[in-house]
Amino acid sequence: MATKNIKNVQPAPDKQLSCCYYDIRAKGPSDDVSNGTAPQSNSQNRIWDENFELLMQFKTKNGHCNVPHKHVEQGKRLGHWVNTQRSKKRKNMLEQRREDLLEQAGFEWNNIYGTSWDAMVALLLQFK
Repeated sequence: MATKNIKNVQPAPDKQLSCCYYDIRAKGPSDDVSNGTAPQSNSQNRIWDENFELLMQFKTKNGHCNVPHKHVEQGKRLGHWVNTQRSKKRKNMLEQRREDLLEQAGFEWNNIYGTSWDAMVALLLQFK
């Protein structure tokens, strides 16, 4: 169970609302606060796991994890989700467990429009 320190923020004189924020100091079994990410709720974990499963289905069908940005799989915007994972990693906001799962799946972090930089350089060299 996480230990929470609560600090009250004094409202402006004309406001009667009290605000507070939580500083998570300990981590629970599924929480990852080591890289500054907040613990995810069960529903957020479920949604992430569902999208990851869709990514694995996409990989099985296509042989790679390079989902086009506008790709929709079973009514879910899988391409958008994939790009969000890349963005979170760049900002050091992706939980380590999730990053590890994506790495094991063969996820390409530096994907530009569905093709990695190295693949495009190789194609360019072939063209010469």
